[in-house]
Amino acid sequence: MPGLKPCTLRIILEDKLPARLSRRMGNFWPRQCRIIVFNGNSRIMKKMAVNTLLVLLMSLLTAVVQASEDEQITQLRDTLTAKMPGLEITRISQTDIPGVLELLSGGDIYYLTPDAKYMLQGALIDLEKQVNITNQRRGAVHIGMINAMPEDKMVVFSPKEEKAERAITVFTDTSCPYCSKLHAEIDQFTDAGIKVRYLLYPRAGLGSAAYKQLQSVWCADDSLAAMTAAKQGESITEKACENPIQEHIKLAQDVGLRGTPLIYLDSGEIVSGYRPAEQLVKIINNSEPVK
Repeated sequence: MPGLKPCTLRIILEDKLPARLSRRMGNFWPRQCRIIVFNGNSRIMKKMAVNTLLVLLMSLLTAVVQASEDEQITQLRDTLTAKMPGLEITRISQTDIPGVLELLSGGDIYYLTPDAKYMLQGALIDLEKQVNITNQRRGAVHIGMINAMPEDKMVVFSPKEEKAERAITVFTDTSCPYCSKLHAEIDQFTDAGIKVRYLLYPRAGLGSAAYKQLQSVWCADDSLAAMTAAKQGESITEKACENPIQEHIKLAQDVGLRGTPLIYLDSGEIVSGYRPAEQLVKIINNSEPVK
């Protein structure tokens, strides 16, 4: 609060405090913040006091380290903005690798040195675990972006008999043959308790025939039936209404879509193009959803 000077607790063992510990404490807590917490000669009280002191010391050190990291990130952000004014900086964070920072720019992942001298884009692979760390992170980031869109702005096919515990999300186009092939297998997902969430992406762009058909699907009285009919090559009644297709297109651009279908499993795995439903169901059943 404005006008208040920062003050940190100083713990004193009133009976006896080792001189060395007292000197160390004096380095951290100013005299005006001294508070007598314990008074007694019992070993239990002394142990409680020392444990409390250690907890407060650890909290203080953690706060100091966090403040230092936050300051470093702020300086790094300012340096990058000056060097690359057009770069969108969503977040900068530490990685598990010393001297390597992660830069999240929309749906893209870059790696930085702390001095902002070098930046690279590519796959970071854990050779010991044989895991593509970058793909895992990218999938988790993209799932977070997708989940930020409410399901009432998607066309969702859900299991009939039970609540869906798992899900896949598919950027789809009714004029895409492989999207239609995947949709023909949709019962394999719903029968396995997996819901299918469609995001509408007309590859030919806004105003195209594909856009008008997707708009008609969205605006239909029964959008699920309309989606199935359109993907089976049947004609559907042309309709126009307010719709989220432009939002879907923007999201597709943010995640770097290059073609349809683009499939996201809730585990964060990204599947570009068609893959049989049977395989996808097995992958989902052998994975855990991103938290």
